[in-house]
Amino acid sequence: EPVNARRMDHVNMGVRDLDVSEAFYTTLFGLEVKEQGSSPGGRWCIIGAPDRFYLCLGEMPAPQRFKAEGIHINHVGFVVDDIDETVRRIRALGLRLEFGDKTVDWPRSRSAYITDPDGYLIEITNRFGGGLG
Repeated sequence: EPVNARRMDHVNMGVRDLDVSEAFYTTLFGLEVKEQGSSPGGRWCIIGAPDRFYLCLGEMPAPQRFKAEGIHINHVGFVVDDIDETVRRIRALGLRLEFGDKTVDWPRSRSAYITDPDGYLIEITNRFGGGLG
């Protein structure tokens, strides 16, 4: 039998500067810092909202960022209700969209892509699961 996972809980991302990444994600998505601390590996924080999602950010020096060369997160996706309003807010924050500073039309959805301070590509889309249903 398959595991009955109901939804995504969190994404854990290695970042160069915890303060910069924390400010980026809390400002972009209106999240709160829920927990923070340090471990032998470095400083970390958990940001999010209990009815939405969590991001775990861990400050890591570049050589430790990936366990195997070439294996990494391609992008992280988030769904919003109004893609046009979201693009307006992204631009109001002084950010530009990737791919020609415009949205990308998919067969059943529309997405905007931005890059975070560490180079992670962030997809913001108007339909959960790309409208696959």
